[in-house]
Amino acid sequence: MNPRRLLPYLAVFLVLLVTYLGLRWHQGHKQKQEERAKLIFDLKPDEISALTLKRDKAEIQLTRQDGAWKLVRPVQAKADNAVLGEMVKALARLKLERDLGPGDLKGFGLEPPALAVSFTAQGQARRLALGAAAPGNRGYYARRDDSPDILLIAAGARDSLDQRLEALRDKTLWTFNLTQVKSVKIRTGKSEVSLQKNGATWKWAGRPNFRIRADRVDRLLRHLKEARITGFPAPPKDLAAAGLAPRAKAEVTVTTPQGAQTLFIGARAQEGYYARVGTQGPVVQVGLPLPDEIARSIPLLEDRRLWSGAILDVHKVVWGVPGKTWTASKEKGSWKLSGPEKAELKQSNPRMEMALVNFQNLEYASLMTKAMAPGKEAFTLELFDAAGKPLFRLEELGKQDVTALAVRTKTGDAVVTAVVPEQKFKQWQEDLNRLTVPPPK
Repeated sequence: MNPRRLLPYLAVFLVLLVTYLGLRWHQGHKQKQEERAKLIFDLKPDEISALTLKRDKAEIQLTRQDGAWKLVRPVQAKADNAVLGEMVKALARLKLERDLGPGDLKGFGLEPPALAVSFTAQGQARRLALGAAAPGNRGYYARRDDSPDILLIAAGARDSLDQRLEALRDKTLWTFNLTQVKSVKIRTGKSEVSLQKNGATWKWAGRPNFRIRADRVDRLLRHLKEARITGFPAPPKDLAAAGLAPRAKAEVTVTTPQGAQTLFIGARAQEGYYARVGTQGPVVQVGLPLPDEIARSIPLLEDRRLWSGAILDVHKVVWGVPGKTWTASKEKGSWKLSGPEKAELKQSNPRMEMALVNFQNLEYASLMTKAMAPGKEAFTLELFDAAGKPLFRLEELGKQDVTALAVRTKTGDAVVTAVVPEQKFKQWQEDLNRLTVPPPK
């Protein structure tokens, strides 16, 4: 076919395409105009710089400074930026459900309004008055600025704007950088703990041989950092009435390069405990579990693991009883296992490493001072690094009582004899035994 004969068809196609695209653009533009026409206030959320909520004689004033919202009245305090962000977004996107025209403001609950929301956007003062609920749960009556028209808005839109003072206040209890914490001091009742960080390890001041689990200190610090204010009770008549003087129920001091912060926890409040950060901070309320959780966490800080080395350093594992031992050697991408009667199989890295993780989580109940010889069929476990250097050795010594076993471990030159729960020890042995079963094909 002559290409020239296709030119008219191509021209028709291009005309149709341009017409189609033009119609789509026009429809989209018209739809945007219609959606924009439904907006009660044509503005963007970040254009709102001040906000006032008024109910009867009660008034809440807020202002935005350097991108952050602050309460100005009735208290001067930080505001919850997440809550305020949703509020100004709801205000900017507030849509008209129906325009009822001029009407009796008093009859619609708009004179005086149940809630008046005044705000400043781009230097211009605006106002939204919210009145009574419309019959049939159809929404709420509203009035924009000084217009005589009665508007109808959705119930959910009103709920987004009708916020109380407590909901608007920032619930952050205190702030500190977890990675920069250098020391932690905890006092609960007569118990006092002073922890110092040196590199990646923690030490208990005055107890140089006491091993600390860094992961549990980090967990405690994370829990403390994430603690939230649960209420803003009326100020007590004095600090003693709140249990914050002369000595608080509990104290936690966290030190970073920026300085030290102390959290004081006092007496029971309505649904929690009185608390304050620093000697000048406001008295607030924290949740009921916080002081109890702090007290429970202290005994768990001790590192009672039989082995706390690095799993990635392990390249060879030998375990079992005499004559029935298994050896697992790390290869590229998997582990090669060899056992009794020349049995051989492969296991994946995740399965082998999970068995080591489960062993690493095994903790002793107590240490033993008396010597104890292993039995003839004693179970042993040995860990080696890539160069074949011993990392760890464990020997099962026998039953200590009905529910416990005695074991002896050696890490480097350190030899420890300890008592472990028999059930947890046997569960971990079963993890190893399952490794000797070939994976399904």
